[in-house]
Amino acid sequence: MSLPTYKVLVIDDDEEEYRVVSRYLRKADAATYEVSWISSYEQALADALNREHDICLLDYHLGEHTGIGLLRAMRAVGYQHPVILLTGQGNVEVDIQAMELGAFDYLEKSGLTAELLERSIRYAIENHRVREALRKANEELERRVRERTAELHRSNLELEQFAEVVAGDLQEPLRRVLKHVSAMEHAANSEEPGVALGALREMMHGTMLDVRNLDLLVTLVLEYSLTRKQRAPFDDLDLAEICREACSRLEHHIKRLAAKVDIGELPVVKGDARLLMGLFENLLDNAFKYRSERPLEIQVRATQKGDVWLCQVRDNGVGIAEEDFDEIVVMFERGDDSANAQSPGIGLPLCRKIVEYHGGRLWADSGGDVGTTICFSLPVS
Repeated sequence: MSLPTYKVLVIDDDEEEYRVVSRYLRKADAATYEVSWISSYEQALADALNREHDICLLDYHLGEHTGIGLLRAMRAVGYQHPVILLTGQGNVEVDIQAMELGAFDYLEKSGLTAELLERSIRYAIENHRVREALRKANEELERRVRERTAELHRSNLELEQFAEVVAGDLQEPLRRVLKHVSAMEHAANSEEPGVALGALREMMHGTMLDVRNLDLLVTLVLEYSLTRKQRAPFDDLDLAEICREACSRLEHHIKRLAAKVDIGELPVVKGDARLLMGLFENLLDNAFKYRSERPLEIQVRATQKGDVWLCQVRDNGVGIAEEDFDEIVVMFERGDDSANAQSPGIGLPLCRKIVEYHGGRLWADSGGDVGTTICFSLPVS
């Protein structure tokens, strides 16, 4: 079995002491030792940090200086190697000072033997390795605790902020559901059955979208109450299929408005199918609500930009007034220059939270009076 090799740095102003140490360590049979020498306080302070070695044998007397003073100065600049202090005569005060500065051992030269020196060196190196392993393990544990604490803080903060938004936002779709139900009851009692049936169908579609949005909000609240590691992993999803399914849910509106929805080539991404379905459904519904007198046309496109997919839902509706643009990007409040303008409810704020939950962001772009483009990014799988 091959013996371990240790590099020993001797700091001593007496070359003969360096030679004695070298002779002692050549006799060792438990390890091989490579011994180097620094002869002065000044050289040691300049070179010790950069010289490769496993342990330092430090003499107490270094001309006008002491080994204790050198060790203190070396520790101050980050020196972490194990140190054994050597001295010509014992001194309890020096012994205590050496221990306080992290010296592993304190040996008197008068009683020094090859066996004692070699054993002390091996023990010091092994003790240092164990301490370093414990230190690194503690640092890693502290890092994980900090990350976990930060993640919990982020999750709690997001949940708190989102809950405040949801508390208010839930009221709007609930009011609309109640309004639709009341109107459906009124239409059902209408004396004109044909008119009543059309009105009922229209209100049912609006009610279903509001109910699905309420369901998505509850889902997001539950997801934000979990940390990232507790959440279920995302699935591989074809965005084109998701978008087509959203269109099928809104087929009644698309036919009624004679709208044209052009779905381009969309990527496969990691995500939650229900949430991304709700994203497209609300973006399309947003275009329906804020259409212009022109025949409604909607384009859905995606392009790769580095490590994200840039997705766009573009319509030719009323567009966004320039003075409203900044507020729309930040607050997602809709401009009011359309005669068809309705209460926006939670559609776009919900879309933003869905996209953020998937690791992206959502913003609005506008062509003034030639429509609006809602953009969102999603990570490339």
